[in-house]
Amino acid sequence: MAYFDSSKNRALWEIRLGELRKERAAREAGGFGQAFERQPQKKEPGITRVPISYQELLRQEAMSSEKNKKRERGTNMERGKTRQKEEKAHEMG
Repeated sequence: MAYFDSSKNRALWEIRLGELRKERAAREAGGFGQAFERQPQKKEPGITRVPISYQELLRQEAMSSEKNKKRERGTNMERGKTRQKEEKAHEMG
C-alpha cells in the first residue's frame, strides 16, 4: 500500500472516495448517480482525431516494420563493409 504513503495520493483518494460516497447516497435516495453517465469529449484546439479501422492500423504497422527491416539491412551491410576494411587494414599492418 505504498500508494497511500504519499500525502498527495492520499488526498486524491479522499477526494475520489468522497465522490463515490455522494454517488451511493444519490442512488440510495432513489436517484441515479452520475458515475456511469457518458462524459462529453473535450475539444482541444489543434488536435483532430481521424477514425481508422483495425485493418488500416495493421497495414500501417506492417509498412513501418518493412521500412525498419530495410534500414536494419542497410546498416548491417555498412557494418560488414567497415569490418572488411578493418580486416584488410590489419592484414597489411
